[in-house]
Amino acid sequence: MNLRDSRIVIGLGVFVFVATLLDLVTIGVLRSWDHHVIPVARPAGEPSSTWWQALADIGGFAVLTVVLVGTALLHLYRRRPIRQLVRAAVWIAIIEAAIWLTKLAVGRTPPRSHVDRLWDAGMSWPSGHTADSHALLLIAVTLLTTTGTRLDRLTVWAVPVISAGVAVATVQLHYHWPTDTVGGWSLGLALGMLARRSLRNQTPDAR
Repeated sequence: MNLRDSRIVIGLGVFVFVATLLDLVTIGVLRSWDHHVIPVARPAGEPSSTWWQALADIGGFAVLTVVLVGTALLHLYRRRPIRQLVRAAVWIAIIEAAIWLTKLAVGRTPPRSHVDRLWDAGMSWPSGHTADSHALLLIAVTLLTTTGTRLDRLTVWAVPVISAGVAVATVQLHYHWPTDTVGGWSLGLALGMLARRSLRNQTPDAR
């Protein structure tokens, strides 16, 4: 993916994120769609969770920590520049801060609360699992692959698909409203691609 393409992708992520947030605040079409997918007063009982939980866990702390630590160790084993790891760590901190500050600012209650309110005690929008799986996996594959290779092209397209799977799983489990995951996916895309550009600008093979 060249510089121009990455700018388009980042712009798309920002646009979808802002559009989804505006729809959420104005109780637009997407927020109404949330209540068709997961009625606020849903029937008693919890959805089946075995496989969906495993998929959702890809965006969780434990799995992503293992992936990132493994990536860092392999990076060091291959004797690649430590400054890239430092830059990646800074981006991870920026991404986590952006996700959690947005959650605090919006304060949306999750589906399992049986209400849908903003600026309350909720932390549902955007979906952290979806955003983290998108952004942090993009950072991992950027460190592990070489610019322009087949593996590089494959992984940069595979990560958004994996993140979309995490999004579907969190909705299926009633952890998040659908628009929570749209917001998380788009935020993860924008931040992950910004981090990718930053890391690739520092790599010896990026020339």
